[in-house]
Amino acid sequence: MNGAASLRSLASRFATRPLRRGLPLLILALAFGAAPLEAKASLRHPANIPVVRAKVQPNGTMEVEITFDILAFVLDQTPQIVLDAPMNGLLDGSVADLQLRLNDAKKRFLEGFAIGDAQHAGVVDSLKFPTAAEIHQVVDGGQTPRLPVMMSAVMKAHLKEGVHSISFSFPEVMGTVVVTTEFPYHEPISDSVDPGNSSAALPVPSQSEVDTLAASMKSKPADVAPTATITESQARKAIQREYNRWSKAYMAHDVPTLLSILEPSYTLKTAQHKLITYPEYEVMLKLRKQKHSDTTRYSTEILRITLKNGVAAIFSRETTTDPGVNQTTGKTEPVSYQHDYIDVWVNRAGRWRLKNTVTQLEQRLPKP
Repeated sequence: MNGAASLRSLASRFATRPLRRGLPLLILALAFGAAPLEAKASLRHPANIPVVRAKVQPNGTMEVEITFDILAFVLDQTPQIVLDAPMNGLLDGSVADLQLRLNDAKKRFLEGFAIGDAQHAGVVDSLKFPTAAEIHQVVDGGQTPRLPVMMSAVMKAHLKEGVHSISFSFPEVMGTVVVTTEFPYHEPISDSVDPGNSSAALPVPSQSEVDTLAASMKSKPADVAPTATITESQARKAIQREYNRWSKAYMAHDVPTLLSILEPSYTLKTAQHKLITYPEYEVMLKLRKQKHSDTTRYSTEILRITLKNGVAAIFSRETTTDPGVNQTTGKTEPVSYQHDYIDVWVNRAGRWRLKNTVTQLEQRLPKP
């Protein structure tokens, strides 16, 4: 496309840290009634993997939302290598100067984005790109940690007449991108796109296919209630076993075991308030395994639990140690992080599965 034309916090620290996911604020408030803890900004800017969601209609029109590290993109650097100092320089400078840099970044974004291939390129109709005012609204509103600044660009586009498949490619400086494509009444399809490559081409369903699926949809059966009363002590012990199983599987890159602990509808809300879905998370876990992102220590403890009708709301604390780089010396050294989460677990026929996670705090721990 030419110029006319986004475990535990894996999404926010893909190369070095684990990931988990999000929970309704109503449950959070009901279970704990406490304000989120304030996190300290980490010393090293965490690597962030861009997440893209494309909603495509049978007629080829679409809305594409791209959540990415906006300041890294403005500096024309990948999230994995960009440093804090130049990004803080953008934030500490004038709003007018930042906006000029954003205008240039928007042009580069359009030049590097493509729908389909050169023979069947789609058309970008509009692009809402983050503004300097919007960035400062997030940062000055008390975001902690201050970096990264994850923002979304929203694009409306369409395929040309007669084109019935779709794929995407993105500016190479964004690094690896996780793209999820949604068609009406179809399960979302997630794919990882490496720099310089395109996502797998997907057939766009016709309107008649969508109408047939819509007519065949039936309401899903209600969740089966627990058959026996579960005490808080029983729930705490059983869920702690699942946390321990998660830790062991995470360090071993055992993706099937990790996914078996999650509900298929699982979501994670990151410290930057971005929502990651199960399909996106599955792709990220597989990418982590391919890139040999090795965690050397991983533990989770239950700080507080509230149990009601087979649903457990848990305040958990996770501590991890991963390989890191000393920004002063450039040498590899272990780096530890702490994450506090609100997790929601549900009991299905005697088995606990993780349904939602909201990140409350993330911070780098001082050296021992």
